Amino acid sequence: MILPQVLNQQLVSDTRLLLTLRLSADLFWFKGHFPSSPILPGVTQVNWVMGYAEEILGLDKAFSGMEVVKFQRPLLPEETVDLHIDWLKEKQRLVFRYSVGEAIASSGKITLCP
Repeated sequence: MILPQVLNQQLVSDTRLLLTLRLSADLFWFKGHFPSSPILPGVTQVNWVMGYAEEILGLDKAFSGMEVVKFQRPLLPEETVDLHIDWLKEKQRLVFRYSVGEAIASSGKITLCP
C-alpha cells in the first residue's frame, strides 16, 4: 500500500495514534478523481486508516464494515492533514478523524473482524 508522506507521527498510547500527513499533488489518488478539481476519495481515506492501523498499531484484522462515516470537507492536493486513529479493542472498532487545522474533514468508525 502506498501511503502519503508522514510529517509527524505520535503514538499517544498503544491504542491511539496521531499523524500529520502531506497530501502531495502527485499522489496517485488525485489522478482522475475530478481532473479539473482533484480531491482525495473517501475510500482512500478509509484505506489509509486501515493501513496505518496495521503498520503502526500492529493490527492485522480484516475490514468488516463502517458506521457513522461523514465527509464534511474535501481533502485537497498540497494540504497538510492531521489523522487521529483510536483503536477500541473491546468493540473491535477503529475511530478516525481527518482534520485540516480546526476543520474536521471526515470522520467515522470502521468495524474489524474479531
